[in-house]
Amino acid sequence: MTKKLLLVDSNALFHRSRSALTRSMGEMVTSYGAPVTGTFGFLNALFSLMEQYQFDCVVPVYDRGGNWRKKESTEYKADREGPSDAHRSDMGLLIEDVLPSLGFTPVGVEGVEADDVIATLSRNASAFDEIYIFTCDKDLLQLVSNKVKVILFSSAKKVKVVDIDGVLEIFGVYPSEVKYHKALAGDSSDNIAGIKGIGPKTAVKIIEECRPIGENMGEKAVFSAADRIALYPKVREDAATFLANLRIITLENDLPGVVWFASSPPPPEAVQGILTALEFKSMLKRLEKIQRTLRCSV
Repeated sequence: MTKKLLLVDSNALFHRSRSALTRSMGEMVTSYGAPVTGTFGFLNALFSLMEQYQFDCVVPVYDRGGNWRKKESTEYKADREGPSDAHRSDMGLLIEDVLPSLGFTPVGVEGVEADDVIATLSRNASAFDEIYIFTCDKDLLQLVSNKVKVILFSSAKKVKVVDIDGVLEIFGVYPSEVKYHKALAGDSSDNIAGIKGIGPKTAVKIIEECRPIGENMGEKAVFSAADRIALYPKVREDAATFLANLRIITLENDLPGVVWFASSPPPPEAVQGILTALEFKSMLKRLEKIQRTLRCSV
């Protein structure tokens, strides 16, 4: 029987859901003053996905703080506004209270991003036959493989499962080459400037021309793809920028000491209790379906 693991990029999904709902209907606040916009949007998206797929385990992953990339590059994500008090309170409620009450154990590691934790878990979760990553962030497409797929979330009506062919369609390169593409062409979402004069199409051309030749010709052992790209005529003068970008963009997939726990079916009264406390009336109306989904999927 195929065993399926779902890794949830919690910060990305929370932020996208909260921003969309805030724009469309304003801040959702309980009768006792707790902001719950992001929590509502996050759970709605997660429950909907879990109703479609029968996952054997669901692990929410979040940013715990102390991101080394921001310390190394002052430009990295520098154009993003800091979270409001309502945003922080909403996120804290989701991670510390709501998800544990629903049978999930969120995982975060100090000093790195959730993406790095997801990369590590997806590489080391050998007990699962299929691994899915639920995110809004295309950075995670570099993790796609024969075993790993990314579920890209744009909105409740725009959810797409991306496999290797899907990555080729989006970027024009293979998953393992996405980091080179972003290091060359830049990534506006993370405020990473690319190499001057190199856009997405030129980046694809360079990557194609710099793929290492087979080991039987002796070249792979001498120059890696990154080496060949750094020495490429259009890149050579800005090789330092390319390599600095590459370090920031490349996900760490072998973090030491990452501890995670499988999700477990929560007692029905716990599910009803937390949704009642949050005053999520629409979710309470579909309570039986949600409880059945949680029992079957976690």
